Amino acid sequence: MTEKPDGNGGDPMTGVVAARPEGTAAHPVRDAGTASYTETDFDVPEPAAARIERSVPTNTRTAYGSRWRSFEAWCGESGRVALPATAQTVAVYLDHLATTRGCSAATLDAHLATVRTLHRAAGHPPPDPIYARKVIVDRAREQAADPTRAHGPRKALPLTVAQLRAIVDGCDLATGAGLRDRAVLLLGFALLARRAELAALNLTDVHHAPGQGLVVVIRSSKTDQGARGVVRYVHTAADPALCPVRAVLEWSGYLTGQEIHAGPLFTRVDRWGHAGARCGGRYGADTRDGRLRPQAIGDLISAAARRAGLDDAVPADGARAYTGHSLRRGGATTMLATGAAPLEVSRHGRWADGSRSFAGYIEEAHGFGDSNPTKGLL
Repeated sequence: MTEKPDGNGGDPMTGVVAARPEGTAAHPVRDAGTASYTETDFDVPEPAAARIERSVPTNTRTAYGSRWRSFEAWCGESGRVALPATAQTVAVYLDHLATTRGCSAATLDAHLATVRTLHRAAGHPPPDPIYARKVIVDRAREQAADPTRAHGPRKALPLTVAQLRAIVDGCDLATGAGLRDRAVLLLGFALLARRAELAALNLTDVHHAPGQGLVVVIRSSKTDQGARGVVRYVHTAADPALCPVRAVLEWSGYLTGQEIHAGPLFTRVDRWGHAGARCGGRYGADTRDGRLRPQAIGDLISAAARRAGLDDAVPADGARAYTGHSLRRGGATTMLATGAAPLEVSRHGRWADGSRSFAGYIEEAHGFGDSNPTKGLL
């Protein structure tokens, strides 16, 4: 089953599986010394096709879909062919994004990757990126030369321990939502968790080791797409108010009180305190057992920062300074600054070996430390 990306507002990745190689006959070929293919060799039954499509993470699918529809719409307006597109068409499109939308070089690179990926998926050779790459390089230089623009990627602000305390103090522990939010914040900080990892946790993935802490199973992650799974250990904290173990146990106890013993660890909580699939409200039946989505985890953290009155929670440009990544970045820099070995922090946080982003955290944590050559210089 091979289809081209859908241009009618649907998901362009739906139904897209590897196509028949170019130049391969659709009917039996009899040629001594070469393989003979038939239609059967290129058929992908619906169950297998669905499994292939599900392998693409939801966030990736959504991003690719949005970018492809943008490219296809522009091609239609410009009288150009979207599939298969020429190298010139892709380069002009990226110039359009940079000039009329002010897109960054990183955004242009993401659009280029989308166009090339969906060409491959539809059975076409991807457009040569030679011209597109030159557009991206020029856009990067423009950004670097702009004195009014902050250089480098925009990053979520790291949460310090003091800020984390202020946010946790703002959680209403008399409510289910407050207990849940505290558990999300403290476990996320200690686990150096991505928001998708927190959202994916189940009650059966978290085990209490009395007198020690929590044993947490992370079934899959950004650096574990094959879902081999890893186990991470979270110590009981000396300060009960900031203890992730205590927070998770009290939240899971709340779920137990509602006869919830399995399913997602972090769930919706409605205004009446009902958790999980029991939630009421305008959304109706919840087919996900009330599991919080990764976006909801990020929203929860941003809202908690605003409630705590953090001065920089809402920057002048309206962007969210504290996001789901603030826990991961803040936890990592705090561990490094307090003397934890970089290798142990990297492994605990599931960064890929040689990660450039993690190297940046090391530099940030020790920027004004004793190893700084300017210390004591003058």
